[in-house]
Amino acid sequence: MADKYHHITIALAGICQSALLVPQLANTGQCNAHLYNTSLKSILNTSPTSTEEVFDGLANIRDGLEFLIQLLSSNQQDKEKFEVMDYIFSTLRIAVKLLKKINELEQISQRLQRIKSLYGHELDNEHQAQHDQLSYSLAGIYTDIISPLTTKIRVKGKIEYLQNSLIQAKVRSALFGCVRAAVLWYQVGGNRWHFLFARKKIINTAKVLLQQ
Repeated sequence: MADKYHHITIALAGICQSALLVPQLANTGQCNAHLYNTSLKSILNTSPTSTEEVFDGLANIRDGLEFLIQLLSSNQQDKEKFEVMDYIFSTLRIAVKLLKKINELEQISQRLQRIKSLYGHELDNEHQAQHDQLSYSLAGIYTDIISPLTTKIRVKGKIEYLQNSLIQAKVRSALFGCVRAAVLWYQVGGNRWHFLFARKKIINTAKVLLQQ
């Protein structure tokens, strides 16, 4: 039976991986399509049977695990890592508040069920127009319900991309993916103290997960 670090490391990798998408989108207008798809699928996966299933298997969060190891292994962080860390901790704060809001959680669940019935199957094909509509729909949930819970996250990037409505929707969907994984992190026993006192354990667990 896996210990709790197995589960919290997977969840934390999920947060990292969705957070990595934000600077990609904000600075280039594009992002890794597979990672973005994984993030969207995790949001729509509201009834997983395991931590791994949230991301449809460990293979889909390898980038998140690798970044997590880099993040916790070094005390020297470059500008991009600082930005990603800011998105990670901001969404962890949002998740704490969200878990206390029963009405908001129910509203999110209801809207996700409607979205899944309309667009969920489209994640398995390459129909870009449907993917874009899904991004707008998920961004709507983030804007209406999640974002008002706390201070608005300030996204840094190039103005030509930050003013593009589709890029805005994708950024908000990526942040939604972070929040979804952050909720999972708390549900499986994660807490802020792990960043201070369990870094080595999380790093070692991430390395083991990468070998599986």
